[in-house]
Amino acid sequence: MASHQRSKVTADLKNNRLNIIIPTTASQKEVEKVYSDIRFCVADLKPGFNVVTDYSHCTFAHLSAISPMRQIMDYLVSKQPGNIIRVMGETGLIAKQLLRFADKFQSYTPAYVNTQEEAEEYLANNTKRKGLRFKLHGHPIECTIDQKTETGALIDISVSGFAVQGLTIPLSPEQEISIAIPMNHGKDLTSSFISLANVVRVQEDMFAAQFHDLDEDQIAVLFKWLAYEVGKNKPAKE
Repeated sequence: MASHQRSKVTADLKNNRLNIIIPTTASQKEVEKVYSDIRFCVADLKPGFNVVTDYSHCTFAHLSAISPMRQIMDYLVSKQPGNIIRVMGETGLIAKQLLRFADKFQSYTPAYVNTQEEAEEYLANNTKRKGLRFKLHGHPIECTIDQKTETGALIDISVSGFAVQGLTIPLSPEQEISIAIPMNHGKDLTSSFISLANVVRVQEDMFAAQFHDLDEDQIAVLFKWLAYEVGKNKPAKE
């Protein structure tokens, strides 16, 4: 495997994709450069762009790189990305440890692969999947089913659907539900997000549901709130 002493960020306009290579040594200065290059490249991409970040060359990382790494994660969320894939390779232990520390905060859920070829295969097989999934660590969600309303806790959420735990109302697949998610945080954010959804999976004390098709305004509101939530750097609940 060829080493990469410097980072590289490119925008693939044809495929609406952001490609990032993390260098052999992930220093704070180098990751800050990656952040700067990402902002330059994303300006040329459309919402829903995919992100492929190659960490497989990284063999040494500074703890000081965590802060700009979190900045990159928060910035990408604010730009409404599609799939986010991390190429880790077989020996990227240092990068994995660094990312594990950064991921201890509310964030999105990326896909992990070993090679660029696997990343291409993942994207080819997920062209119909809508939206990056976010972990919000128990944010409340109000669910109404058959005129009965209860408040559960979000496990994760995307612009295509969500998973909830903590409800006692009986549920079954294909059942229609109404949900309301409080969004009373920060300025210029809608006080609640209201939508209809269909239950797609039920397991013990949790269920997963798919939103009815959201329009562009609803997606923008949802992403704006998600960007605010993950930007708070709230630690995960163990």
